[in-house]
Amino acid sequence: MVLPELHPLQELCGRGISLLVIPSVEGAALEDVREFRETLLQLKSEGFELALHGYKHRAEFSQGRSYIGLVDMNLTGGEAEFAGLSEFESSRLLQCGQDAWRTLFSHDDEHRDVEGLDPVPAAFIPPTWYSNRFLPRQVRAAGMLYEDRFSLTTVKGKRYASPVVSFAGIPKCFEKMAIAYASFIMKLPMGIPRIAVHPVDYPRMRGVIRDIVRMALNGRRTLIHYGEL
Repeated sequence: MVLPELHPLQELCGRGISLLVIPSVEGAALEDVREFRETLLQLKSEGFELALHGYKHRAEFSQGRSYIGLVDMNLTGGEAEFAGLSEFESSRLLQCGQDAWRTLFSHDDEHRDVEGLDPVPAAFIPPTWYSNRFLPRQVRAAGMLYEDRFSLTTVKGKRYASPVVSFAGIPKCFEKMAIAYASFIMKLPMGIPRIAVHPVDYPRMRGVIRDIVRMALNGRRTLIHYGEL
């Protein structure tokens, strides 16, 4: 569902976009893991950027999760993986994500030293953007840019205003409002607006997403990767 949409977006933008990778392949067949890895490496070689998107994207029970974190979990159907975690649990889960990333991309000697593939992801994006107060520091200490719902913070601590438009999980009755918001933030003369595209957006929102991208490019914005900030 996702792969056929990437190259048309690449052609529209003039370069590969940033792809968020959920690294856990727990329970997947070896052949599926191999195909997943090879597809990502091929996209990387074509100019797409790979970033780390949590660990499993599904939250597990944690004794270290706050009440607010539990509320966030309910709001997102259990996908707010890092929401409200304690410092220890946040660090542990982040490490699980990093370990899964390394395992995915060093599964065999053939792909152990892929040219241009950084052992440390360019950025870390917590699933659903719900987080905890420890995670931004932990991510930066691990050498990755940190993304939240409204900003991007580099490893060195430089913060960019970065509003995001996303259609995933939005009721159909609010889609026109979301499209209007996207148009608004793309025309702002400041900040780094983002478009968060999800598999569930296709095929219904395909035309809308392409129109938003064209609007941004016609407004003299250019596509940048996390690693360039």
